[in-house]
Amino acid sequence: MRVTQRQGLYAGVAIISAAGIVLQIALTRLYSALLGHHLAFLAISLSLFGIGLGGVLLYVVPALARPTHLLARLGLFSGLAGLAAVVAVVMLLHTRPIETIDLAVLGRLAGTYLVTSIPFVFIGIVVAAALRHAAAEVSRLYLVDLVGAAVGGAGSILALRAGGPRACLVVCVLCSLAALFFALGARQAEGPYGPQRPAQMPVIATFVLGACVLFAADLRVPWLVLGELRWVDMKQVEFQQWNEMALITVDKPRDGMAWMRMDASAATAILAPDETPPLHPDEMAYVLHRDQGPVLVIGAGGGRDIRAALKAGQKDVFAAEINPTIVNDVMRGKYRDFSGGLFDKPEVHVSVADGRSFVRRSPVQFRNIVISLVDTWAAASVGALALSENSLYTVEAFRDFIERLTPEGTLLVNRWDNEFPRLLALGAAALRESGAAEPKDHLFACGKERSTSLLVKRTPLTPEEIASLRAHCQSNHFYEVFAPDAPGNDLRHRLATLSDARQAWPDARTDLTPPTDDRPFFFYTVPARCLVSVLGSPSERQLQHGLLTLVGLLVTSAVIAALFLLGPLLVRRVAILRAPDRGQRLRALLFFLGLGAGFVYVEVALVQYFVMYLGHPIYALSTVLVALLLSTGLGSLLTARIGVERAQRAARARAILLAALLVIYALLLGRVLGLAVSLPFGLRLALTLALLAPLGLLLGSQTPLGVRLIDARAAELLPWCWGLNGVASVAATAMGTLVAMHAGFRWLLVAGAATYLVAALVVPARSEAGAEAPPLS
Repeated sequence: MRVTQRQGLYAGVAIISAAGIVLQIALTRLYSALLGHHLAFLAISLSLFGIGLGGVLLYVVPALARPTHLLARLGLFSGLAGLAAVVAVVMLLHTRPIETIDLAVLGRLAGTYLVTSIPFVFIGIVVAAALRHAAAEVSRLYLVDLVGAAVGGAGSILALRAGGPRACLVVCVLCSLAALFFALGARQAEGPYGPQRPAQMPVIATFVLGACVLFAADLRVPWLVLGELRWVDMKQVEFQQWNEMALITVDKPRDGMAWMRMDASAATAILAPDETPPLHPDEMAYVLHRDQGPVLVIGAGGGRDIRAALKAGQKDVFAAEINPTIVNDVMRGKYRDFSGGLFDKPEVHVSVADGRSFVRRSPVQFRNIVISLVDTWAAASVGALALSENSLYTVEAFRDFIERLTPEGTLLVNRWDNEFPRLLALGAAALRESGAAEPKDHLFACGKERSTSLLVKRTPLTPEEIASLRAHCQSNHFYEVFAPDAPGNDLRHRLATLSDARQAWPDARTDLTPPTDDRPFFFYTVPARCLVSVLGSPSERQLQHGLLTLVGLLVTSAVIAALFLLGPLLVRRVAILRAPDRGQRLRALLFFLGLGAGFVYVEVALVQYFVMYLGHPIYALSTVLVALLLSTGLGSLLTARIGVERAQRAARARAILLAALLVIYALLLGRVLGLAVSLPFGLRLALTLALLAPLGLLLGSQTPLGVRLIDARAAELLPWCWGLNGVASVAATAMGTLVAMHAGFRWLLVAGAATYLVAALVVPARSEAGAEAPPLS
């Protein structure tokens, strides 16, 4: 097989970039299932940290990829990346579950993080070396890198359906293929990258054969198996399946019930047909409606809420469940007979769909919509869900639900007791936006066993209806929490009557403001003014595992960024201190720091906006990422004809234009998408692509133009710049999430605009005659 140097380099970079994206997403799923939702956030930063470290290492030790050994070394590092991916997943599968946070646990977690970042370090070296030695082709090379990442993002869904651990074996196979293409390219002795020494083909063949053997062996007899899971006795688990959304486990049935869990946290019971579900306050609506329907259950799970509706005499029960494995493989598969064919009953209509998207496109007016608990008290009580956006618990979502009700219809939402004040404020705000003059007259709540159900009626509750609900709660020993004529306490009265929830309790250490689509963090309740004091209190820190993880990542990444910036400066200070253009070189470093942070701010905000707009989180996320990466790659390609003499002006002009466009998007994007939300999916997708394209084209222009300027002035700085870009992205991921949690995604776009404005100010100037530093020894 004849492969040229350029073909080998381009194919290898594309495949290794795809492998990196698949590995990042697979590790995110593994972290979530094995360590917890909040620690999954760490996995998001793994690739950025590893790529940053890889770039800095290449700058400090340029011998890692000398020109004559370039393709051979890239093949070696690609194979090592695949091997490290297998080691990382084996370590994760044998990591003890983390249920509390202390110094010993933090040390163990840091060790896990470092080991699982090693594959990305090798990938970072590969990409940085390719940019360093093929900088003249950066527009096309960066396009290839982004196209590979886009393909990896789309393919990760298929890889995850094979299982999180097996997806890492797919990564190993991809890395070995990248190694093979690099090695084949090295066989062309002369080419655009100069004389190349051939790769050690026996070593490369070992990587390829070993990866295939490991993957085939796991297909035949799975050897990457779970050891332990938080809050799950693995000896009792008889069903276990991964998909792109979660790890689904089901315990062996006992006493007519089997527990099903998603990522070892969100639990729901599957009941045998002769088992009657215990009465719960989330059935209050049936006190008013009796057998009058239809009813919609959002989050069907194991079917407990469907059974409750059938028990009440409902003849038309719709249900939306977002996870296809639960519907097809559990409830209509292995446990169909155990559940009595619940999901296949003629009066039950189950759809695999995101609940909010289902409501938006359904032509049915429902008499009752039920959203009951889908997570565990253990996860909620330690703040493990704080970093999770949730499109179901926002003012706009509740308004969607209320407007889909019949005139006398009700929305029933069940949450944990400590979350009720914010839930009450949310219900009142949604009613107010739906036209209710006195929201408190539409609300009733009672609770049982640490959870409270809030009933939201589209029309005001009559005295007779209030009396019926109260009698129902009293007779079943539920505790009344709120009623129009008995709010329970002054805080609840204020939350239900004041238009601004912050006025209800100005000094509260809990954020009571209703979440919105712009800030959809229902589970995060720390006000910005209390952030420092909460982190300084040992008792409060134990209730904020998610926040602690986020702030820990921010501080750690900031320290690492400083080390990555100052460390190489100290090790190879001649490169900066003795260069006549040291000011311009420092500008180059700051420019790439800004690019790394700015891109993350923009990406995080755009993904949130468009995923909410398109519907199903997983498939919408893939669509948005692929579209953004491809348009960014096209933006890179369009800079191919911009020479170094025009690169500074072009980079600055595009950065300023991008900043202006981001401010416009921050002001108008949410409004535009809100007006277009009722369009057919095809038109919504077309609008998404049209809105993402101009941003992607501008985003994609910055890196190749910067590379072209630095290559002309001091090419040896390119790996360092690439490394700083990566580590800045880690810090920006944490900082951007904090900004979104406290201020909203609109302000995150503004932060992105400000970052690109700063980048425009520090674009390095093109090299003048005689400005180059002496070559490094």
